[in-house]
Amino acid sequence: MNTPAKVDQTNAYFDIVLKVVERCNLNCPYCYYFNQAYDGNKNAPQMSDRVISELPRFLRRSVEKLNLAKLNIGLHGGEPLLMSKKRADNLCTRIRELEDTVSISFSLQTNGVRIDDEWVDIFAKHQINVGVSIDGNKELHDSKRPDHFGRGSYEAAVRGLRLLQEAVAQGRLRSAGVLCVVHATADSEKLLEHIVSELGVRSPSLNFPHSGWDNPATVEWSRQVESHRKIIRYWLDNLVYPEFHHVRSISDVLLALSSDEGARRKDRWNSRRHYIATISSEGVVHVDDNLLGVDTSLQNSELTIWDTSLADLVSTPLWQELDEAVDHLPTECESCEWCRSCRGGHLFNRFSRQSRFRRKSVLCDTIKMIHEEIAGYLVRKRVVKLKELADRLSNPISVTARGEFESLMSKPSVEEPAAMLL
Repeated sequence: MNTPAKVDQTNAYFDIVLKVVERCNLNCPYCYYFNQAYDGNKNAPQMSDRVISELPRFLRRSVEKLNLAKLNIGLHGGEPLLMSKKRADNLCTRIRELEDTVSISFSLQTNGVRIDDEWVDIFAKHQINVGVSIDGNKELHDSKRPDHFGRGSYEAAVRGLRLLQEAVAQGRLRSAGVLCVVHATADSEKLLEHIVSELGVRSPSLNFPHSGWDNPATVEWSRQVESHRKIIRYWLDNLVYPEFHHVRSISDVLLALSSDEGARRKDRWNSRRHYIATISSEGVVHVDDNLLGVDTSLQNSELTIWDTSLADLVSTPLWQELDEAVDHLPTECESCEWCRSCRGGHLFNRFSRQSRFRRKSVLCDTIKMIHEEIAGYLVRKRVVKLKELADRLSNPISVTARGEFESLMSKPSVEEPAAMLL
């Protein structure tokens, strides 16, 4: 009897966004979850004990059905730290019990206001990668991230960040991140300077608008290319050499343009960028929560975590539409020189009610600018030659969303899945 060959599962993963709390102690006007097409307030305030009890079984079924090697679990909200510490600890403990069959990584995004020593203990116990949302200096942050009484939250957020950084210095946590929403301002180049130099964050993440063509504020944001250019140039001039600072949303472009391996890695990431499942406080299974705030038609779901798995989600008509959108680029994108690296941008930025996902990204002008600035930098610094870059970008895209899913479903089960982050 022949022994089945072991399958390389290194890249078989799924991102899970757990809406552990669907309320927030802040009232950010740009919030995609409360102040756009979706209203998280309609759901239960917190994830119930019944959902927490069933969740590990749902995840285990999903791992078995899709032959997954890793689950990236994001504790999200609302504001996840409105959850009691005891229930948060219990939730993570129950999910960690799945590590007999799958690798688990935890992340948590918070406004930082409620971080204290006890929360840090929980983060350290479960090795949770924590990101604090800080939108720049005190003046800018307080104007964009007030509480429900209009009071600023900068000082409390920074206080929380300092507790995380202290735990990193003690070796208790691996990192303390900052997620910064990019707003168009006259001195936008000071954004990264503040986060890196004044707050001491080595690898911040930048967030661009999470909405599409139907949102006037996003359309206006997209016109402010010169404001956004200042951020990119500051990063290239100050944070790439001699000490590289990885900044999500722009570093991946540099890596993709620098080498064939980087380009292939981005091909695969682009094909799977929608491989995100959102589980509401009531146990309803949705697609990427970034899509929920774009239009009501993307919010409908009849799936719950009871007696289903992620295999059921990826078989739904909506998921098939997302696969189709990833695999077939808008006509406007086909002749673009940056097509391979960009691949049409995020689906939520391509959406309009009139044409669904068939338009180019509403952020297209900024995306092009980022590629142009980074490509020019790499050529000037002789990291790549112009012809080498042109050849790399002209290679056809071979990795598809449907191919990724079909390869998962066709893999035989293995007893020891290989270990494989949000």
